Amino acid sequence: MFDVLDETEGNLVAIRIRQGTPKGYRELYSLLKEKTGKYGQIHVYEEVPNWTFRTFLTHFHGIVPDLRDGPEFDIGRYAAVGDSKWAKLLFDWWRVIRPIWPVAPEEMRYFELNNSEEALNWLRDRSGYR
Repeated sequence: MFDVLDETEGNLVAIRIRQGTPKGYRELYSLLKEKTGKYGQIHVYEEVPNWTFRTFLTHFHGIVPDLRDGPEFDIGRYAAVGDSKWAKLLFDWWRVIRPIWPVAPEEMRYFELNNSEEALNWLRDRSGYR
């Protein structure tokens, strides 16, 4: 479901997400909990290239893990980096429910795939640049 990218270091988790699966969500949330345990608040870079409607639908597998495991990790800043309306739609829905959802980053931004360096710089910036 996901690949850990080379940019992962310290409290920054950088991943590329493909289709959602129950096993993939268990593994991803295990990584997020581990990083939160080690660093406290973490920042997440999530690259979501080439999403289709089918890919979008597979991420509804994350609803139960979000409810169960979401309170066990702490995401400060979250950047979604994609190139499709389906990835943007899932991001927009998450942003709307964020105030009541257990996986609730303090700050969320969506970047086009060709702006991945800007996304990484925003996540790495300790000053809270928006």
